[in-house]
This record gives sequence, structure tokens and C-alpha cells, in this order.
Amino acid sequence: MAKKQIILYVVAALFAVSGVIALPSGNITGGIGCIVIAAVCFLLARKPAKEAAGQQEEPRKTGTPAAASGSRIAETIRTKLVGVTFDNEDGENRQDILRTMTGDEDITVEKYTYNGEPAACIKWGNKVLGNLSAELAKDLARKYPQARYTAEILEISGGGGTNVWL
Repeated sequence: MAKKQIILYVVAALFAVSGVIALPSGNITGGIGCIVIAAVCFLLARKPAKEAAGQQEEPRKTGTPAAASGSRIAETIRTKLVGVTFDNEDGENRQDILRTMTGDEDITVEKYTYNGEPAACIKWGNKVLGNLSAELAKDLARKYPQARYTAEILEISGGGGTNVWL
């Protein structure tokens, strides 16, 4: 634990105790103020250093890591979903599906083969939202042939055509 974190936790504890003591003695404003300051100090202590400084943490990019069997490899890739303007096999329009989404939905990545090449589609339940680009799907299949992927929606945007960022 960093020195700064320890100091923030100690300050948070002191303000929390002061706030709790001030409330029963009738000093409501002072007690609430101390508790709010304690909460802010506690939250600042919990944030990673880069985030606390207002910087976004860079996505991790790794080479081709060698992982032991059953271990987890975490490579963060920010990518745009492709094929969102097409209709699904049942005729449902992907754009219509995306318009109903908030971005908080649980999505899955399903690997498959298209024209003899590796591919991966993004699904919400049984509804296809789009695909990873052919180049990315091929690169991931080459690097991590047995891997299972996880994804989350970072942004849904667009006007005439919707863009989805994973």
C-alpha cells in the first residue's frame, strides 16, 4: 500500500470518528461535513494513482504471452463492432436492437468460421449485434486459439448508422 493511501485512510478514519462524535452532541452540520470529508478521503485512497491524477489508464497491450494451461491472459483491445447495419437471419434489424440498448447489457463473444476463416460475433442473448473485424478475429485466433473472449460495450453512437465500441 502506498504512503499516500495510508495517509488518506487515516485522515478518513479521523474525520469519520469526528463526525460520529459531533452528531449526538447536536452539531449536525459539522458532523455531516466530517462524514462527507471522510467519504471523499476514503474514495481517493481507493482509486489507482493514475485515475486519481485524472489520467486514464492505458489499455494493456501484450506481445504473445505464453500462459500455462488453464490460466487467464488479459489483453485489452478497444475496437469498433462491424456489420451492425445488417439484418439477422430471423429478419430482425441489428440497428433496431441497438436502439433499445443502454450499453449496460451483458454481451457474449461467439467464435465461428466464415468462408474458412476465423470469425467472432457479438451477441446479446440470442441476438447478433455485429462482428469483430475479420482482421482482428483472425489475429486473435492465431494468438489465442483456445481462448474464450469477454467483451463489454464502451459506447453506442451514431445517427444514420450506429457505431458500437467494445
